[in-house]
Amino acid sequence: MRAAIVPIFPERRESNSMTGVDDASPELRGINGRERRLFRTVTSIWAAVMSWLAFRPVPRVEPGLPWDKLHHAAAFLVLTVLAGRGWPRLGPVALAALMLGAGIGIELIQGLPAIGRDADVWDVVADAVGIAAGLLVLRVWATRPVRG
Repeated sequence: MRAAIVPIFPERRESNSMTGVDDASPELRGINGRERRLFRTVTSIWAAVMSWLAFRPVPRVEPGLPWDKLHHAAAFLVLTVLAGRGWPRLGPVALAALMLGAGIGIELIQGLPAIGRDADVWDVVADAVGIAAGLLVLRVWATRPVRG
């Protein structure tokens, strides 16, 4: 028996409306322009908070697998969900690439001597876990039944 391949997000249909938004598409269900702007604003605020946390000076931590990795995964899960809801027409591959690019960028900047932090490839792995979880949340959100 073959397993069916289910896309992360359902296919998008083009719209002939003036807004270019297909209100019937599952990924846009229940979200209007005002809500998208709200998600985009909150995404920007969350990204700013993440940047501050990533680049502020911190005391040395003990080596090993600290709670830091859980923080990375949680931060990127939230960022991925917020960005996915703020920019619903962005596909899952593009969204994942942007999020992973942000995670790698953070680590590259942390590796600069002027920042006083250390780059860690395991932080990027934790970011990727959070991104994957965020994409899963968006997929479930997009395929939930419409009530009403």
